[in-house]
Amino acid sequence: MRTLKDRFLKDLESGMLAPLTEEVRSDRTLCLELRGSHINIYYRGGSLMKIEEKSDNVYFVTFDKNYFAREDDTVDLPEGNIQKKDDIVKWLNVSPCLKQAMDHYFAIHDKSEREFQQLVVRENNFSRIAKSTDYYVCDIEYEIGQRKFDMIAARWPSKPSVRQKASGRRLVFVEMKYGDDALEGSAGLCKHIKDINDFLNDPGALKCLKEGALKCLKEDVVKVFNQKRKLRIMDCGKDLESFCDTPPICLLVLANHDPGKSKLRVVLDTLPECPKADLRIATASFFGYGLYDQGVHTVEEFRKRFPDYIHSGSVES
Repeated sequence: MRTLKDRFLKDLESGMLAPLTEEVRSDRTLCLELRGSHINIYYRGGSLMKIEEKSDNVYFVTFDKNYFAREDDTVDLPEGNIQKKDDIVKWLNVSPCLKQAMDHYFAIHDKSEREFQQLVVRENNFSRIAKSTDYYVCDIEYEIGQRKFDMIAARWPSKPSVRQKASGRRLVFVEMKYGDDALEGSAGLCKHIKDINDFLNDPGALKCLKEGALKCLKEDVVKVFNQKRKLRIMDCGKDLESFCDTPPICLLVLANHDPGKSKLRVVLDTLPECPKADLRIATASFFGYGLYDQGVHTVEEFRKRFPDYIHSGSVES
């Protein structure tokens, strides 16, 4: 699961890894995600650093050298072992060069979906509008058993009377797709909904979990939310206490669909039923990535409100 041990969390909060956490807070191009035995620092959707807990007071940092796409990108990496603050500061000192190498790599190997996913996290979790949106993204690329979900979120409406209620929030599975080519195929929308159905239909999906996978996921995500808040990378006024028993929301976030193409209409026509989750489609609040309830629609509402974006097979010149 994703929750960190107390010692790891304390080192990020005020110990030897604190300079790293402070860098994430001050650099909005970065995103810190908890991974149980390690953390990842993401930049433009790619892992800038992976920090593993090796033993008490010893961590190990790695950078994926595959990002060195050009000969002049090569950087002399610091020693991986982290045993004091100065060790992590050395990594922070070379991070601008590592970012540049990743920029060059992404110019060749496009990873727009991951990059836009990180923008959704930033806008709803710790941007200046975060407290006014209605959803917090608790985790990205969440794995449980053999399944992976793009984002796991908590629906927590910003209306003051509701924001004060920290218990009984609603769980949200978020699937993000960038462009029309991502809508179909082995990783398309239909496959994602099938995965959600399979997960929700099998309460014992992880045989080691006596209470079932969904209950375990909710408990872990609550802890992750609160650990992120403790690290001050989740801008919410109070800790999350629990999720409700209401069926989860399956939220589709579709970035940069081309209204001149019919693929979205075709995919919507063939979406499987989602009996144990409420299927919704998110739209932007004008131009942005904040998730507001007013922009979250059922499939039928979506069809009625945006016919020219969905049903148009061509665009006049």
